[in-house]
Amino acid sequence: MLLRWVTALSFVCFGLLSLFVVEMTRRPLCIESRVVEKIDITSVDKNEVIYRCALNKSVPYSAFFSTELVNLNYRIQQMERVLESMEPFYKKVHITLLQDRPFFFRVQGNHVYLGTSLLQAPGHLEKALAKVWYRERSQTFFAQQALLEEVFTDFLLYLEGGTLMVGDPRSLSSTSLQTVRWPSLLKSPEAYCDSPWKLSEHYAICAQEDQISVLADQVGDLSLRPLLTVSWIRSYLRMGVRARFELTRNLSRLLKTELQPALPLTVMEEGLFKSALAVTNISSFAVHAGLSKELFNRELQKGGFEKASLEAFFDVLYVSPEPVQETSSEWQELEKLARKNPQMQIAILNSEKLWMLPSKYPVAVRAVGELKATRTIVSKCGQYDFAYVMQYAAMTEKLLIVNSCGADKIQYAGFILEGVEGFGSQNKGIGFVQFHLPSLLMKKTELESVVNVLDFLQKRDPQSQSFLSLGWQDVQWNKKANAYQPKAFIDAIEWYRLPQKGAW
Repeated sequence: MLLRWVTALSFVCFGLLSLFVVEMTRRPLCIESRVVEKIDITSVDKNEVIYRCALNKSVPYSAFFSTELVNLNYRIQQMERVLESMEPFYKKVHITLLQDRPFFFRVQGNHVYLGTSLLQAPGHLEKALAKVWYRERSQTFFAQQALLEEVFTDFLLYLEGGTLMVGDPRSLSSTSLQTVRWPSLLKSPEAYCDSPWKLSEHYAICAQEDQISVLADQVGDLSLRPLLTVSWIRSYLRMGVRARFELTRNLSRLLKTELQPALPLTVMEEGLFKSALAVTNISSFAVHAGLSKELFNRELQKGGFEKASLEAFFDVLYVSPEPVQETSSEWQELEKLARKNPQMQIAILNSEKLWMLPSKYPVAVRAVGELKATRTIVSKCGQYDFAYVMQYAAMTEKLLIVNSCGADKIQYAGFILEGVEGFGSQNKGIGFVQFHLPSLLMKKTELESVVNVLDFLQKRDPQSQSFLSLGWQDVQWNKKANAYQPKAFIDAIEWYRLPQKGAW
């Protein structure tokens, strides 16, 4: 009996000793990082914390960190590996996660404040670490500093993962390396907030609709981020292996060096010219970084940006003399066409606003500058002279003036996809005239006396010097378009269908 008690007591003592050894050797919850010193999570009623494992600090058990630690470790290690391979952080980083402010984001020195919704979305934690590293080194100060920081840290994120994905936790959309088009990327505050390309710092503002207007002065530059980021990364990928290695090795040194010539600290231009200057300045920095100027400019050109031509260019521009309603059949049809044909630049213009479809948010016309289009549609009720037509000569090559008097519904899919024949076939009984403006300008003087273009086409007076100046040889009737197609030495008027006399 005594032997049994001694044996049982030995097993109990051994078990207690084993538990004591396990407890003494058990490592507390900690972050596997050389850079992040501390992560805490705060809310109204609690504050939990973990430390860098090398500090070996004991902390109370945390259900949150127990669940999230593996993912946090992986994301932080991946980002710091890339950044520290170029140059180590100067200071340890402290991260505070905010449960009661889910969309909050701020980098203040080496302290990162991050809302838990942004933590769960891809890219924002990595972006914060990249910004700490960038700001430790950045000596570059100029007018587009915020834009440069975004483009530069986007490139650092790309180096970490071989892609670029910063997610929006509300819309579940994310950034990508797809081609973007100038100037359709220029945004209103509403469209900017609707995009996953907005700054992480702006998520909290965009979550409050009544606060969005405070971003109005910033979105012009910051909307250029996708064009510049995609151009930077694609031109980098087209460089040789050695050139890419040299570029990444020199990034830290570049940030600590004053550029020569220095980039401007202020910008006096407005609208499209201001945005074009921002593209030029960031391009200059990218070339200093080691990107090929030729490759970078080529990528910008693929996005529709030409340094020598700062216009807003569109394939099709619809001009309305009246205020544009997003509920109108024209707006909805053109928006749907733009969405289905992303390679085509389609826009709607009235006297004050420009919609660069498929975005539903307009920008002010004064902020865009000079507009250009291959084809322009003008909705017009009533008579007009050639002076009215020629006011569009600086804007477009082909001008379709559609008679809107009494028309219940006019459709434009046929015109956009097939040209005038498609328009005429789709819109029976609707009057229209298509002009080729470069040719029309050649006869500007001869046509100045014409006060009514539609009456002029109706009469086709062979005794009129204005009519003879067009050099019409024949006027053929096209059954598909249900319209006239003149054959002439000068293709000033390419197609027309006259409305009923009472409609003009």
